[in-house]
Order: sequence, then structure tokens, then C-alpha cells
Amino acid sequence: MDHPSFQTILVGDNGTPDAERAVAVALSLGKQLKAKVILLGVLTPPSAESQAEGYGVTNSPEARKKLEEHLEREARAGQQAGVDVVTEVVEGLPEESLEQRAENGGADLVVVGHRQISRIRTWLEGSTSESLVRRCPVSVLVVHEEA
Repeated sequence: MDHPSFQTILVGDNGTPDAERAVAVALSLGKQLKAKVILLGVLTPPSAESQAEGYGVTNSPEARKKLEEHLEREARAGQQAGVDVVTEVVEGLPEESLEQRAENGGADLVVVGHRQISRIRTWLEGSTSESLVRRCPVSVLVVHEEA
């Protein structure tokens, strides 16, 4: 039986604790498998729900700079551990951005965090991890919150 060999791992990172757990797992796998890790920061247009909760109201240049700085810190940590890490920032919806990057960039594995949200919010906004599991052309690893 032929086992998959993950050579390029794509991980979504928006700076949240859920994403940070996914990055930690991706970097660990990258080190163990000697795989390249792509940290993809996605600047998401604010939804009505997130605006109502007070999220997504920062201006785009400021949000981009903050995300880029965060990704660079994560990349340096991975590189110091011996992992080949690159960073990229795109604008769009997380699931679509990750799916497109996986299709176009030769990723073998996508790693994403999972957050607990209400059923109503899942219905309104959808779930990035569930969408990727259903539609992504490569394997998807969903990192849950540790117990």
C-alpha cells in the first residue's frame, strides 16, 4: 500500500488562537516530514455578524500590516526549528482562498483550526473547516481545541 508523502503543507492563519494551534501542528508536521510549510494569511471582508460583534472594523492597510507581522513571527519560529517556511497574505474568504492556493500551489495537505460557534452563526457564515473537508482537492487536517 502506497502511503501519502506530504511535501508541501498549507496552513491558514488569521492570528486567532484556533489558527495558532493549526500553525503549531503544521510546523510540527513540516519538521517531522521535512516538508515546506506555507503560512497563508487571509484578510477576510467583514461580515455583518462580525461587524455587529465589533470585529472586522480595522482599516485594510493596518490589518494587513498586523497580519504580516504575525506571520513573520510564526515563520521565524518555524525556521529556527529547521522548517522551510514561507508566508503569503491574500484577501478573500478563507475557504475559497485556501482551496484556490491548494489547487494552484501544489499543496499536498491543508491544515486549519476549528472553532466552536453557534449553529445559527454556522448557518449564517458557514464553517471554513467543513467547507474545505467537502471541497478541497487535497487532504485536510482539522485541528480541534485541546481538551
